[in-house]
Amino acid sequence: MRTTLLVIAMVSVLFACSNGQQKSVKQDDSVLQEVDTVDTQESLNDIRFENWEDRDWLDNEYVATLRKYLDDYNSGKVRNADLDPYKERIKGKFVVANVEPSFYGGLNVRIIFFDMPDRIFTSWIYSSVNEEKGIVENYEFRSIHIEEETTGLTQDDILQVVKEVDGVKFW
Repeated sequence: MRTTLLVIAMVSVLFACSNGQQKSVKQDDSVLQEVDTVDTQESLNDIRFENWEDRDWLDNEYVATLRKYLDDYNSGKVRNADLDPYKERIKGKFVVANVEPSFYGGLNVRIIFFDMPDRIFTSWIYSSVNEEKGIVENYEFRSIHIEEETTGLTQDDILQVVKEVDGVKFW
């Protein structure tokens, strides 16, 4: 039953695309693009995810950016007090449980660590868009936190999902 629920959640990733207008966001000296909409009031997420196919939702530069951040955290290159209580259990691989375009631009990525299968972490990876060229130019890790809910999953459940669900892999 738990495996079925995880499979359903992961498959929902394939359809997690929203096209709503985005509000302005400004963070310390315009680290974010000042307005996350193009001149036509079209969402920059429309540019970010315009040509994505089903497989792109599970394997993309947003997830790769998150993996790099976690590797940097685990090697001591970056610090994150929110992750410190889980440091020993998040050193290994993870699977993507769900993704969805962020209201603030970029992608919200929910992951489950193999060594901590009962918990879900949610992260936000931002990307800057060159509006003139209509392309994403860079990706930035913004945040990660552990969810209150527990999954009830085991490592065996995750191994089964990786084996059975196309596109789900270890990062």
